[in-house]
Formats: sequence, structure tokens, C-alpha cells
Amino acid sequence: MMKNHKDKKIRKPSQITLDLTDRCQLQCVTCSKWHTSAADVIEKELTTDEWKCVLLNIRDWLGEGASIWFSGGEPFLREDIFELASYAKSLGLHAASMTNGYSIRHLAERIVDSDIDSISISLNAVNDPEIHNASRGRKDAFEKTMEAILSLKKIREEKGGRLNISIATIIFPDNLEEIIPLARFAKENGLTGIMFQIIDDVDAFHSFYEHKCYDTEHYRMPDALKDQYQKMSVRGGEIISQLMELKKEGYVIYNTFEQLEAMRTFLKDPDRIVRKIPCDVADTGMGIDPYGEVRLCFNMSPVGNVKDEKMEEIWKGSNACSCRAATKNCKMYCRLLNCNFDKSHKSLVHRAVHKGIRILKGYRM
Repeated sequence: MMKNHKDKKIRKPSQITLDLTDRCQLQCVTCSKWHTSAADVIEKELTTDEWKCVLLNIRDWLGEGASIWFSGGEPFLREDIFELASYAKSLGLHAASMTNGYSIRHLAERIVDSDIDSISISLNAVNDPEIHNASRGRKDAFEKTMEAILSLKKIREEKGGRLNISIATIIFPDNLEEIIPLARFAKENGLTGIMFQIIDDVDAFHSFYEHKCYDTEHYRMPDALKDQYQKMSVRGGEIISQLMELKKEGYVIYNTFEQLEAMRTFLKDPDRIVRKIPCDVADTGMGIDPYGEVRLCFNMSPVGNVKDEKMEEIWKGSNACSCRAATKNCKMYCRLLNCNFDKSHKSLVHRAVHKGIRILKGYRM
């Protein structure tokens, strides 16, 4: 089997994520990364110079024009994020960042003026602040995040800036009635767009310091997560159908029609559909965690460390080949996550839906 993987042409990754830190100020119910103790990890994170070496390695391997995402934890807890973005720009790379938006209001002007091309801000509700606050584990999360979004928008307009500002929203039972208002909020406020993601296992979004990997081949969905899917099975499908209609009307919803179709199908019966959608995350993406470990899947074991090898060597190495093989036997439910799902799955989704699987009864296709 290893020989086949070596013989097969390995394409270069299309997405590179730099998880600058495991640290975060929030206590989100959709994530477990916040359990990380800052005192335990801050001295173990890659230094500014080490991250610059990573960026140079990316440019030398993938060339100018390659895109990278700064993520975390909360990447803006790293004070050097602006220096890293400037260095990436000097190398001809495009830099984007994800953020929870909780403590960036005072950085708004600096962000707009920086070499960060795009920023994606987490927001789970717009009409009912308590829904967002409860999901983020902070009573003032909505207020601070909204201040950040509106400040970035205002400063960008005043300065004629080029910063792309988008929203990232997790779909879960408590915020179903917020999904359409969020899409409208993004359009009405001139944001670049919005991306949706169905809630996944809380422990899947874990601290890389505390949790190295899952036994993905023997994974079983927690009962609590099953309950959440069941609660969304009907209304969630209706909401996603409405999103598809808004997308047809010109709303910038980054999810493809194929992914949205797969989402509403998945909510009806996760077990039967998810097996029909292959995971290709290990063929298309690469992530570097705060300690230099390289991962092709954030739930599987590291395949190397940037302190020891060049990224291209890691990408083509035996550990990476083994990881790609392991994804074929993975029993986790993250195939619909935005880091994995691609419009190339279109035909697979249609085959899964129409090949004798009657799980779309009651939905309009």
C-alpha cells in the first residue's frame, strides 16, 4: 500500500493554516481548546523567528501568491501577528486570519492598516445576544464582537481599505432562527460574506498541547451530539434550504450549493450519508500547530515538525502517506467541515442522495 501512495502523484496543499496559539479568552461550548493553560504553553509556542522560517519555507515551496490562514486559539493573542503578516506580504503571500472578535476592538484601525488581507469573525447570533454569549461562555461576548465588526467596517470605509471582513457561524439547535438574520446582516452591512458550519464534536476542536490525536478508526459519535443533530433534523434542513435560496439571490454565502445540500442531508441521517462522502483533507491541506507539529488532519497524529524538516519533505514523507491512508478508515463526522468539503464532491453527494437512500423525504431539492 505504501508503494501505491509513493507512486501516486501527490498534489501540493491548497490551504495552509498556521495555528499560532492554543490560548483563548472565551469558553465556547462548541470547542474544548480553551481548557489550555496559558502558563503551560506560552513558552513552548514557536517564536516569531521560527514562524518567519515557516513562512519563508511556504513561499519557497508553493511560490508567491500562496495563501495562509492565521488561526488558533485566538491568533490576536500573539502580539507578533502583525509582524508575521507583514513578513508574509514581503514574501508575496496572502495572509488571512480567523478571530473570535472578543478583544480586537482596540486593534481595529491597526488591522485595517495591516497586511492582513481578510479577517473572519465568529458570530453565532445577531438578534438575540444571549444566544451568542451562551455559545461563547462570556456574558459580554456579543457586545465586544459586534463592536469589533462594526468598527472594522467603519474604519475600512473611512480609509478606503481593502480588508475583507466576513462572518463565521456555527449552526446548532439554539441558533437556528438566527441563521437567516445573520446572512441578511452580512449583506446589509456590506461585509464580504458569511460561512456556515454545522456543529461538530466539541473535543474535535482541542488543544494540540493537551490532546495529540483521536483513535479515528474506532470513533463513536457522543450521544449529546446525536441529540443535537436530531433536534435540528427538520428545522435545520428548512433553514439550510432558505440559505440556498438566498445564495441564488446573490447573497455571498461561501458554502457551495453542494456543501449546503450535503448539510441538510446529513442532518436527516448523519450515519448513512457521511460514509458516502470521502475525506480528502490530508490531500489538500496542511496545518502547523503552535509547537511546530505538522498535521494533515487536526484529529490525527502529527506527521513531522517544522523544526526538524522542510514542509515539502514532511508533505511527501512516509508519515504523511500513512496519514492519507488512515483517512480512508476514519469514522469521524467532520467530512462536511469547511476545511475538507469541496465542490468536487458534487457528484458523490448526488449519488449518495439518489442511490436508494431515502433520507430527503420532505425536503425540496
